[in-house]
Amino acid sequence: MYPIKPYWTANIYGFGKWIRRYGYYPPGLPLCINTDHGPGENSEQPSPLELSSSAPVQLYHSARKVDKWRAMSSKPCNVLYSPFVFARRTLGIRYNSNAVGTLYFVAHSTPSIEENKSIESYHREIARLPERYRPITLCLHIHDIRKGIGELYSALGYSVVTAGDSLDQRFTERFYRILSNHKYAISNVFGSYGMYATEMGVPFGLYGTEPEYENKCDPNVEQGVYRSYRDTPYYKRAVELFGHLPTDAVTPEQLEFATYHLGIETGVSRKKMASILYKSLISWLILRLVSVFRAKHHNKAVT
Repeated sequence: MYPIKPYWTANIYGFGKWIRRYGYYPPGLPLCINTDHGPGENSEQPSPLELSSSAPVQLYHSARKVDKWRAMSSKPCNVLYSPFVFARRTLGIRYNSNAVGTLYFVAHSTPSIEENKSIESYHREIARLPERYRPITLCLHIHDIRKGIGELYSALGYSVVTAGDSLDQRFTERFYRILSNHKYAISNVFGSYGMYATEMGVPFGLYGTEPEYENKCDPNVEQGVYRSYRDTPYYKRAVELFGHLPTDAVTPEQLEFATYHLGIETGVSRKKMASILYKSLISWLILRLVSVFRAKHHNKAVT
């Protein structure tokens, strides 16, 4: 019902479902746009994957990333109003002041990047958390669930949850249902979940030693030990704002940071998004027709 082709980035984590609803676009039509994988600026420049995409238009959550794109490419680029925030507000999911405990977003691996911090290290650090943050629920990415890491944490007595497959279009709703059951949220690395929690009113903070990333084959980031994300102005500011255990309320500075990087004030309107989606579909169809015509012409010339 929600095709992930031709550009899967626009469909990851439920983006596709909510971008379509935001832009008055039918579920059955392909999204012919390329997006970032989530809010944030963990790289200073657009990635090789983004620059090489054949999508007619690029969208980023951050206006600053749009400016960087426009300095490097003539392809249209716009600010994306967070599909997550649009989903949360549409569904009426809010912070539950009566919730208890803490949701710990454990730094995750990918098929290309390993996260080598030991389970024993996480276990020792969690044991030192003050009582006010308990009970602790661990939220794991599907990549790590499939590697059996969730079972190892469960054997230690932890409650383990996941929002599911990253290409499941119900991911967004699951994420917020899980988050809304907790009073606090923490992680050992700042990620999109930190901004989603903050925007919703869930106090978020950083805790524990950072992950130990090892890039094996991802061409979009440095090879070997992967630390460059820590040196960006974006990440340094995130550490300034969230580099401590969460307090009982989101601060104005934290909310301002999340609001900016979620494109809430600078993202294109729903009418503008509709225009982008339908125009990009037409452009994509024309490109496909031209490609088919050239292929047929080439085949005839060869024969």
